This record gives sequence, C-alpha cells and structure tokens, in this order.
Amino acid sequence: MKALIRIWAAVLFTAAMVAPVFAQAVNIDYDHTVNFLKFKTYSWGKVHATDPSVENRITIALNRDMKGRYMTQVGSGGDVTITAVEATKDKQEFADFYSGLNGTYSWQRPWASGFLDSEAIPADVPVDTLVIDIYDTKTHNLLWRGTVTTQAANSGDKNDQRIDKAVTELISKYPPKFKKP
Repeated sequence: MKALIRIWAAVLFTAAMVAPVFAQAVNIDYDHTVNFLKFKTYSWGKVHATDPSVENRITIALNRDMKGRYMTQVGSGGDVTITAVEATKDKQEFADFYSGLNGTYSWQRPWASGFLDSEAIPADVPVDTLVIDIYDTKTHNLLWRGTVTTQAANSGDKNDQRIDKAVTELISKYPPKFKKP
C-alpha cells in the first residue's frame, strides 16, 4: 500500500511540475461584424521576436497554417496585413514594436473590450506572449488579434516547437465564424 501511495505522490508531483511548462493561455478577439471569408490574400507587416531565429519560425509556421485556411501570401497589398510580436526580455519590447508601426496600424481595437482592450497599453502584455494581429490593409483597422502566453524553453529545438505550437494554436481559431446581424 505504501508503494502505491509513493507512486501516486510521484505522479502528482511530476504532473504539478510539468503542467506549467506545457500550459498556454490562448486568447482570441476579433471584430464580430466582419466576414473573414471574404479575405483571400495576406501580406506581412512587421515581425519581431527577441531572438531573430524565432521571427523566422513565426513566419514559417504562420505561412504554413494560413495555407490551410485558404489564404495566399502576396508580397504586398494583400486583403489583410499580418504583424507578429513576441517579447522575452521585457514588456517594453511590445511598446517599441507598436510604436514602430508609426501609426500606420493601430494598437487600439474599434470593437468591444476584451483581452488587450483599448484601455490597455502595449506594456501591459505579459512577457513570453506571442501576439498576432490581422489588419484590413485598406483601412488599417485591426480585425483580429490572437495572443498566446507560454513558458520560454531553454533549448533552441524546444523553443522552435513551442513557437510552432503557439502559432498553430492561434491560427486554428482563424477565420472566426461570421453570423449575419
């Protein structure tokens, strides 16, 4: 009986230690008045990560996942423009990223509040959060925002897997279902 209790204690301890590593807090918010199925092409805006190799991983994963959403990448002038930012050093990276958009694309969302609502500022975003924004290229209005907060991995391979999983998790929620008003 004591052996069984020890085994269960070891299992529960291991689960408690490992769970935070794999936990991801995913949030999606979007303009519910937009029919996202009308968008067929996308272009890249700005991509930033503390580690430049992570920028490449974000781009590769998102391009792969958007193909599965019947979206085609074009060099410029796509129906939507995508930006992505992940900060692992400090919260100022988020503020710098959005101020670097030079007002072309707004941080603010025109629809109802939610995670990262219009009252929040970029520096409110937790470190180790990947933010993917999708903007209407013509109006520059923010249409869709996905965020995933994860634990940074110690090794490069695990970090690649973490980013790949995070992007796939976010893009699996795109396009949101449209309900006619």
